[in-house]
Amino acid sequence: MNDYISQKERQYQNEIVKLFRERLNYEYLGSFQYPKNSQTRENGEKNTPIIESELRRFLSSKEYGYTKIQIEEAIRQTKEMARLSDSKRGILADTNNKLYEVLTTHIAIQPDAEHHHENVYLFDFNNPLANNFAIAEEVSYIDELTGKHSRPDLVVYVNGIALCVIELKRSTVSLEEGIKQNLSNEIDLIPSFFTTTQFTVAASDKNGFRYATILTPQKFWCPWKRDDHKVGVSLTDKESFEEFFKKETFFDLFRYGVINDGGTKKVMRPHQYHALQAAKPRLSEKNSGVIWHSQGSGKSLTMVWLAKYIRRNFKDARVLVITDRTELDMQINNTFLGAQESIHRAKSSDDLLDTLQKGSEWLICSLIHKFGRHIDPVTGEEVEGDDNAQLPLEKYLEELQNILKAKYPSGFEAKGLNKFVFVDECHRTQGGRLHEAMRAIMGNDVMFIGFTGTPLLHTDKTKGGYVQYNQVMNESEHRFGQFIHKYLHKEAVDDKVILDLQYEARDVEQEVHSKEKLDSILADMLKDVAEENKESVKSRWATMEKVYSSKERIERIANSIFDDMSQYPLNQDWCNAMLVAGSVYSAYKYYEYFQYKADNHILRDRVAVVTSYTASDYDLRKKEDGNNTAVLESKYKNEMFKKSLTDLDVKNGTEYEAKAKRLFTKQPSRMKLLIVVDKLLTGFDAPSATYLYIDKDMRDHNLFQAICRVNRLGVDLKEDPDDNNSMTIFTHKEFGLIVDFKHLFNNIKDAITNFNDENGGLSGYDPEDIEGLLEDAITKNKKRFKTAEEAYDAIKSDWERMGMNTADEVVEYFQTDFDNDPAKERRMLFYKIVQSLASSYSCLSDYIIRAGYTKEEAEAKHKKVGEASSLMLRVKQASEEDFDVKMYDPQMRGLLDRFIRADEAECIIPATADFSFLDLLTADSDTEEAAKKAQKEAGGSAKAAAEKIIAKERIVINDWKRKDKAMGDSFAERLQAIIDEIKNETKVTTETIKKLIELMKSMHKRNETPEGVESDFEKALWNNRSDWTILVEESEIVPLIKEINEYFMTKVFDGWKDFTKPAGFKCIKGLKKILGTNSNEEQSYIVHNIAANNL
Repeated sequence: MNDYISQKERQYQNEIVKLFRERLNYEYLGSFQYPKNSQTRENGEKNTPIIESELRRFLSSKEYGYTKIQIEEAIRQTKEMARLSDSKRGILADTNNKLYEVLTTHIAIQPDAEHHHENVYLFDFNNPLANNFAIAEEVSYIDELTGKHSRPDLVVYVNGIALCVIELKRSTVSLEEGIKQNLSNEIDLIPSFFTTTQFTVAASDKNGFRYATILTPQKFWCPWKRDDHKVGVSLTDKESFEEFFKKETFFDLFRYGVINDGGTKKVMRPHQYHALQAAKPRLSEKNSGVIWHSQGSGKSLTMVWLAKYIRRNFKDARVLVITDRTELDMQINNTFLGAQESIHRAKSSDDLLDTLQKGSEWLICSLIHKFGRHIDPVTGEEVEGDDNAQLPLEKYLEELQNILKAKYPSGFEAKGLNKFVFVDECHRTQGGRLHEAMRAIMGNDVMFIGFTGTPLLHTDKTKGGYVQYNQVMNESEHRFGQFIHKYLHKEAVDDKVILDLQYEARDVEQEVHSKEKLDSILADMLKDVAEENKESVKSRWATMEKVYSSKERIERIANSIFDDMSQYPLNQDWCNAMLVAGSVYSAYKYYEYFQYKADNHILRDRVAVVTSYTASDYDLRKKEDGNNTAVLESKYKNEMFKKSLTDLDVKNGTEYEAKAKRLFTKQPSRMKLLIVVDKLLTGFDAPSATYLYIDKDMRDHNLFQAICRVNRLGVDLKEDPDDNNSMTIFTHKEFGLIVDFKHLFNNIKDAITNFNDENGGLSGYDPEDIEGLLEDAITKNKKRFKTAEEAYDAIKSDWERMGMNTADEVVEYFQTDFDNDPAKERRMLFYKIVQSLASSYSCLSDYIIRAGYTKEEAEAKHKKVGEASSLMLRVKQASEEDFDVKMYDPQMRGLLDRFIRADEAECIIPATADFSFLDLLTADSDTEEAAKKAQKEAGGSAKAAAEKIIAKERIVINDWKRKDKAMGDSFAERLQAIIDEIKNETKVTTETIKKLIELMKSMHKRNETPEGVESDFEKALWNNRSDWTILVEESEIVPLIKEINEYFMTKVFDGWKDFTKPAGFKCIKGLKKILGTNSNEEQSYIVHNIAANNL
């Protein structure tokens, strides 16, 4: 029989076959190639995806005890289910998915005519190594549906069932050719062969290893990786084969790592597999913890795979998936449903409790708010989902138990022998009463697994009282347990699971004009307002936040966005953008300009606002503010909300959000811009989103989650999402772009650095430390409370001595001037004491029993604080001192819009592919040290650079509190001072950022290699040349590098990396000869190490 593949491919294929046989201990079934012009092998057999003899051999093993009838019927049914009825790719996917469910479960077959059906398993799941792992090469196949022929290079069979097809390519052919060959076989040539195939692999001896499942687009094929957090380090093809096809690994991937995601077949990526492996021992021990996987890396699917594993391996298992937002709840529900898993979505708190009590559903999803239940101390009615209930934690949990006893007289218990709770976005869901209520309801014998891409990380280990205790307790590891697995943002970018982010800074300069006129109008407007209240109004509006929201500035930014929309890539149908506004008001101001006011109509009817705001009649209530013509912000938001519903032709906010999101994700050409404030900045996957405009002060995990909205890989779309035959819109997304209008460079850098630190986590607090923090907090706050309580009792005794016992009498007491005792001074003291009482009680209330009070005393304290607060409110109202500073918002907004002028938006830091925030990180050291070093080199000392870069938008002018001369400054001057501060900060920040970026570019340039240095190994030798040779001239070093590379490509033997083997010893010996007197013996080992890490 002629072997018609090239000599180089034959040699490489022989090496891989040898690896399977000798290193992995797979059985070799031989070459299944048809002779030329033949439709069968030489023995007359046709190749099929199921080798009957092999499957029969496995099923006939005595230890399984299957009857001959069961064996033959199992083979018949499996072959029938594997038969493809049509060559359409949709039919192949459906056939493969249905068969996979059978392959990983069982077939029910009667052993004979007299007995009931019994389960027949096609694989031994209890003992993976008892299965028959085998390979065949050159597997010829003629598809009866297409009439075409093809010949996969290698096929992996387990018990005679083809589970993996491998295409091998010689080094001169790109790996993409192997991927294309696989896809061509699946779609065009021999789709009938792929009904059993779960994995497809393409590999080359020089270009690496990629794997996927059937019908996977080329860009989603991924390499195999070790679980070591290293970036820029790839396994060789042979290392990948050896690790991926290790019997235990491959069988685990087959059994647990394949999923039907809404009709699209997917397989685990390496980080998802490693997460499952890390979770297995923790699941058995019920050892709670956190899975930290970067945004966009498939956390939802990791949940599905973990849940499937639990169901198959734990008796009477229950899995509860918890989220804190409706859109996440819906997303989780849809993800599990798409994966063919029936999930019960709790409709209400009662429904959740009933479902947990009955135990009939194995998989449930719910909002965490459905766990919260207590008795409102004012109304006496039951309240659901209140995380800020004004009563002690012990009382809250006690009332919860009383409610459960009343509802379930026979006792409440969340059913399930093995209970697991998945908490999505656990950095938000891990604190507060609702979390404690969830734990109380679920019971003690339960494992909690937190999922997040942005965990709450450690703080410095200092004694900081109650605040520090809350911070430490809410760190992800303290709340759930140690991290189970980590997959960081830098790894996901390196693996091309997500895209890298580029950064562009833009600035809109502003100026206050007609300052005297502004002050004059303001003075007249506030002439009847008390002096301290005047200052409150001015201070509320003399802030950067208000300056940033001026009308002209918003319009200038909008015009800048218009410019982008007319250029590539935003002028393409596959691409759109998100804008993060600083408030709901600003969001609607942007919307109004884009939709109605702008001369440019490019976004008209292609823009939407999605926020948590819903219009209500309350917004329209009249307020007496001395200016009946003023347009209240609340009224404005109400009107714009209703207009936006009309614009999108929907009836309510729920329909509006659903339609806007659908258009944005499915038809980007019809929804080019989505304006948000807080909503959709987490858990919202929109692969088309490419630009993120930020006009809001953000930091830490909120900022990191926001910028990750645009790092998703692009996907091809249909012009009509409901018609698969409509035109395909191909994506060309290569990056996500952050356009920053708020000078957040340093915040973004910090967020990316922190959430790429694999050492991030516990801050060194032992349980004793945490208890110490709590005791310290309780002691301090009890002392504060006692002091405030004594002061309140003293002032209360004053009016009681005068015989005043009713609330009306006390109110009158605080209205009456006495000799040397003005009523106003008495009121100010009263307000201060009550505020201190309420504040100190709030800090102590959750732990008031631990503070040493009895239950009766705790009840009395709670009642006293409530009465004092109510009395203070009545006194303020009677004295007309319940001044609402917000009543002047419309007029103040009008003044800022009238007197602040804004220039066109200017790009101060242009986006460049030469810079990435990930350049601040290295494979081994990705803590803050890298960032600090870069900062130091960019702008002097680390401290000075940080002071220059750090954004100051959060600073609010509170000079009046200090009662210094600044209190006399005019409002216009204070506004101008803020604008000048912004300008100065912009200038300094721009210079510093540019220095930092230039530093990163210079690092790239230092790594540029001379002509002729091409491979990663050669580049590594060049970049580290000073470590292994005394030569300095490029003309001498480059030829030496080429000689070393040629040596490793052609002269070394298998096993050269291991010094204990002869091949390793000979390798070093040969290196010394090549290097000669230009390197010493130690440097020979350095070259060997570079080769071992790059070849």
